[in-house]
Amino acid sequence: MPRDSISTVRANPTVPLATGCAALAFLAITAGLFAHDPTMLDEPMTTSSWLLTAATLLLQAGALAGRDRWPFRSMLIVSALPLALAALAPNSAFTVTIIPVTASVFLAGLHFTLTRTIRWSIAVVTCVALGQLINRLGLGDDEVLQTVVTALAQALVVVIGPLLPACVLSSHRAATSAQREMLNALAREREAQISEAIAHERSTMARELHDIAAHHLSGISLMAASIARQCESHPEAAKDGALEIRQQSRAVLHDLRQLVGLLREDDDQQIKTLASIERLVDTANRNGRRVDLTVLPDGERDPGRLLSPLAQLAGYRMVQESLTNVGRHAPGADSTVIVDAGDSDALHLTVRNTSPTQRHDSGAGGSGLGILGMSERAALVGGSLDFGPTDDNGWVTHMRIPFDPDRGNR
Repeated sequence: MPRDSISTVRANPTVPLATGCAALAFLAITAGLFAHDPTMLDEPMTTSSWLLTAATLLLQAGALAGRDRWPFRSMLIVSALPLALAALAPNSAFTVTIIPVTASVFLAGLHFTLTRTIRWSIAVVTCVALGQLINRLGLGDDEVLQTVVTALAQALVVVIGPLLPACVLSSHRAATSAQREMLNALAREREAQISEAIAHERSTMARELHDIAAHHLSGISLMAASIARQCESHPEAAKDGALEIRQQSRAVLHDLRQLVGLLREDDDQQIKTLASIERLVDTANRNGRRVDLTVLPDGERDPGRLLSPLAQLAGYRMVQESLTNVGRHAPGADSTVIVDAGDSDALHLTVRNTSPTQRHDSGAGGSGLGILGMSERAALVGGSLDFGPTDDNGWVTHMRIPFDPDRGNR
């Protein structure tokens, strides 16, 4: 039973009302049967006995209403009230008073620890057994020992019967709550990892942008110095140089706007372009991997010439991360890197690997943070990233990067 449902059972004011009504209904049915056939009774019952029994049931239902504020006291009162009935008016319908007792034991076992419930249940067993014993002796039973044993057995059944399922439900509730807390903790940990990965990826891109911006600004500075010397002697060349400065300035401002606000750390790492992918593949092959590189269309020497440096860097990082994932999750697999610049409006990068040929830890699944970083880079340059398993139990990652219209058309 879910925790919310159990709490509803505990707080619902209809529980004592329903218990009292059920007990009274049972009493009324019993009275009707006995009135129809008085021989069913061990001893005849007077009207006062019926009324006292009904009053006891009502008082027990009232005591159940206080179970939220005084749970164990309520249970003890419910089980002790029949003692007064047994002493004042022992009767053959006395057993009906165990219905509220059963309900109180079940509710106590449902909401409290087993040790605490058992300690109070001993008192309940004592009250129920004494009530049954006093009632039977009051009806004239002569076999005292047999009556004691019977009363004790009835008391144990009354308490243990509802206590066992209540403890099972309570244990299930505790296990469900613990599992929910564990899942929440895992979700929080996952969110923290993703946030950390995004922050790290953005910081890395900011460092790389520093180098890209430095490259652009160095060129702008050189061209500005050249224009200063050409203004009078070669005005046309100076005009062309000014246009080039304008184009370079627009490119660097575009890259800066994409990553504005990101922090960086000093790093002398060389700027990576699509031309660096060939060295990346060569390094993988020297390390014992089998990686093929295909550049399309055939004869294309500079597939990244229509991409900004930031876009080329995003493509390079995608290939680098994909090859790293192949080595980590698919040892022994063959890999293929395809750089396709044949499209009219975008460059397509594809890294595909076959199924692994060496044993690896299938339970050590990736965190997905590498894919997250690649997606972040693709979105940064206006591209898209697709990935997923292949029919031969391999994996494919594809990035589409749109060409920069300021750099011409194919």
